[in-house]
Amino acid sequence: MNLSELSRIQYGNAGILASGKWFWSRAIAWAAVLFVFAAFVFVASLQLRDWVSLPDGSEYWIGIILPLVGLAIYGLAVKLCEHRSPGEMNLWSAPRYLLIGGAVGFAFMVLSLLVLWTFGLNDVARGHWQHGFRYLVFNAYISGVVEELGFRGILLRIFGRMFGPLPGLLISALLFALAHASHAPPVALVLLVINGGLLLGILYMVSGSLWLPIGAHIAYDFTEWSLFGVGDKDGYLIVTPSTDHAAWLTGGVVGPDGSVLSALVAVALIAAVLFIRRSLPSRETLPSVSSQA
Repeated sequence: MNLSELSRIQYGNAGILASGKWFWSRAIAWAAVLFVFAAFVFVASLQLRDWVSLPDGSEYWIGIILPLVGLAIYGLAVKLCEHRSPGEMNLWSAPRYLLIGGAVGFAFMVLSLLVLWTFGLNDVARGHWQHGFRYLVFNAYISGVVEELGFRGILLRIFGRMFGPLPGLLISALLFALAHASHAPPVALVLLVINGGLLLGILYMVSGSLWLPIGAHIAYDFTEWSLFGVGDKDGYLIVTPSTDHAAWLTGGVVGPDGSVLSALVAVALIAAVLFIRRSLPSRETLPSVSSQA
């Protein structure tokens, strides 16, 4: 399957990303600058209240507004330095893509849990649902917006411009998994390449919109943390891995997406997304890789 034909990403081929002298150096430097900015927005969204000693409760406003400010600054930077309109952030399509993406992220987690529960690998009980809005803002929304900006909008797009769609997708997926290395075992990191990096990357590629993977990422994290109660007792459900099986089968402390069976669900969803995309009109957005250097 030719990802170049299926991709709707506006990779950028003017301004700082124009072909010609120093293209590789310019592209790598631009990706680094934008990614560092996204990382700063992520940390600031979580820590700004403590940095400047703002009153309790202000962390919610900061957590909601700063990621949107980060998107706006990114859009301005793209317009000024890449000489193009940032179509990946088109607001008219945002509601539709957020809903569709949310459905995909929710479906992935629910189907993964259903498979594990069916085979007796996870136990499911009714929980005591609380702190849902906090989980939505700090465990789902901030990550969903800023990580998708960083890993899909910046790294996947610019590496795709440099090397082609498939290498860009694979490199960004690997870096996405490595960024979570501090709180995931090796098997879960490999699965995160598929369940997170490839699934979310494909959503970005087939739509050309960041809102689709953002919606999927938010729903993915919120469902796991708040609805399934992975790692605590605050969820609508309490999902517990079976102690009679290995963590690579049950997902262990990581949750349902830490099971190798969840990768089958992710691959099935990716196949379904690509099948649907093939039935839609194609739009050429990537110049020939051979002419980029």
